[in-house]
Amino acid sequence: MRHLFFDLDRTLWHHERNHEVFFNQLHSEMGWGGGPAEWARTYLAINDRLWDHIQEHNLGVDYVRARRFPLLFREMGLEYPAAREAAALGARCESLLKERLPDLGMGYDGVGEAFQTLRQRGFRLHILTNGVELPQRRKIAALGLEPYVDVVMTSDVAGCYKPAPGIFAAALKAAGVSAPSSWMVGDSVLRDVLGGQGVGMRTAWFRAEDALPPDAVAQPDFEFGDWRAFPDLLESALRGH
Repeated sequence: MRHLFFDLDRTLWHHERNHEVFFNQLHSEMGWGGGPAEWARTYLAINDRLWDHIQEHNLGVDYVRARRFPLLFREMGLEYPAAREAAALGARCESLLKERLPDLGMGYDGVGEAFQTLRQRGFRLHILTNGVELPQRRKIAALGLEPYVDVVMTSDVAGCYKPAPGIFAAALKAAGVSAPSSWMVGDSVLRDVLGGQGVGMRTAWFRAEDALPPDAVAQPDFEFGDWRAFPDLLESALRGH
């Protein structure tokens, strides 16, 4: 049982911190009122709601991209005399996000060390994430994890989102491994723990100090909040199986 599949956003790549960096830049360039932290928090809440919607209804990410900045402007009280002006600014901000955000490399403490240790111990490491392949690969590279990763499976390639069994099946097939020989590791109880368990994988739940509230109830093989401890916790779980 030496194959590990990792979620990316909010598991390895720190979603909130990287967005804070991006909005610090964007806020300064646009000269918006309010603080950049408020803009980032509001954006993240809107983005999460839209992503929940497309994952529930299996819609494409263009649905999110067309709506998140116009909704942000409205919620932050940024008004334009014509809707087309707001749409144009939204498209510009979306372009800047696409250009910059995936190359920001703030991860959770200890991720790089954990990946190095796991590879040294003979584990095969893969990424299994909801999202679009190219920007997700850029995030992996920005984190410095590319040399350790074998398979990257994203929802746009698989044609469905976690926790649907199809994306797990696609990842397992790409890695040439069976579900009982694999682990799913991620921050979402619904999408990672229950999704992985649903296809027969063992699971580990990453619960960071600043994590979102649990989105479901399940019993993973173990949970952890410190990446430096993960390799030894995994070995212990394997010995106890």
